[in-house]
Amino acid sequence: MMTSKHSYYWLALFAFCFATFQLIIDVIRPNYNGDSATVNYLLGIAPNFLPSIGIPALFIVLIPQLKRTNKWLNENVHITANVISTSGLISWEFIQATSTKLYFDWNDIFWTLIGALVFQLIWMLAPEAYKQTYSVTRPENGSH
Repeated sequence: MMTSKHSYYWLALFAFCFATFQLIIDVIRPNYNGDSATVNYLLGIAPNFLPSIGIPALFIVLIPQLKRTNKWLNENVHITANVISTSGLISWEFIQATSTKLYFDWNDIFWTLIGALVFQLIWMLAPEAYKQTYSVTRPENGSH
């Protein structure tokens, strides 16, 4: 079962990605006046790349709290978290295609997928104890 200490690992990853995302959106992008195509490209894709790493990290902590009795879901929480996050982020990108104020970009989808792969790599490299997120509880005889 995940302890508070182990939860902090995943929550810290989420917080880092969220804070960096906000910094880029609110401070760096509006104040960047350079003409570097590379910097402009990175500032453009960062709002997709960072959430695709951070959001699954948050779900790693939340999913076992919501579905304690689903063994497969909890044993594969990293896959579930990544699928939910990636699906939502890519869906949001396609929703933007229907908007006159938002901007659809295939690069955003590409970097969302790369971020999802980076999250999987982080999961694989994480200490084994930090991956023990599940605790399947079974009702005892006569209880609901």
